[in-house]
Amino acid sequence: MLTTGITTKKVVSLSMMTNKIYFLLALFVHMSIVNAQQSIDTLVYHSAQQKTVFILTATAGYYHKEAIPAGKQLLQKLAEKNTFNLMHSSQSKALEAMDLSQTAAVVFLCTTLDILDKKQEEVFQGFIRNGGGFVGIHAAADTEYDWPWYGQLVGAYFESHPPGTPLARLTTIDPQNPFTNHLPQSWEIYDEWYNYNFQNPNIISLLNLEESSYAGGKNGPKHPISWYHSFDGGRSFYTGLGHKAEVYEDPRFVQFLEKGLAYAMGVSF
Repeated sequence: MLTTGITTKKVVSLSMMTNKIYFLLALFVHMSIVNAQQSIDTLVYHSAQQKTVFILTATAGYYHKEAIPAGKQLLQKLAEKNTFNLMHSSQSKALEAMDLSQTAAVVFLCTTLDILDKKQEEVFQGFIRNGGGFVGIHAAADTEYDWPWYGQLVGAYFESHPPGTPLARLTTIDPQNPFTNHLPQSWEIYDEWYNYNFQNPNIISLLNLEESSYAGGKNGPKHPISWYHSFDGGRSFYTGLGHKAEVYEDPRFVQFLEKGLAYAMGVSF
């Protein structure tokens, strides 16, 4: 009987320890969710009936200290003008806390390097496959090199860029295209100019970067700098412009980004 009593105490003790472990795990999960939710900023809110756009500015490499604030400010103005809700986070874990079923588009604003873990990749991939939209700005192409699906979503990976932010000439591929019908056929702007390793042959080029107008181009005569395409159930718009803060104040770029965002959201502004 003594042995039975000791065994019973051990079982009770083990059960209490197991319950404690479950409680601590549940508490950890709860706190993780709370922390993720707290990392999300509401920049513009109209109503629950309006579409929502989520901006991610997570970085694991170079931080664009001028472009990110300027980009957020521009997107905030577009949200106020076009009546959509705008959320933001600089932490990738926010993807798990966001209600992406109520999100029309996710914007990767100058993200860099490996920012998503496997769970976050699954969440984001599911969002696109369920018809979500993606907008990649500038260094979004300098992100997730080890995830081929992402490279195909963006359309290309960053390979290199010449020094500085020189003046370069852009050619509008189709002046009648709704994305670009506000732009001249040929125009110039200062920015940082990426060379790319293209990952998706199905991208539809909107703007071509003319390498004869600056030094350091490596993609040749056909050097897309902005494009769009449908991909894996969703919509993707990418622009390589956006390193300089001044670009986000240029009326030509402002309207171009507005149209790209509308495409990703699946709406007309």
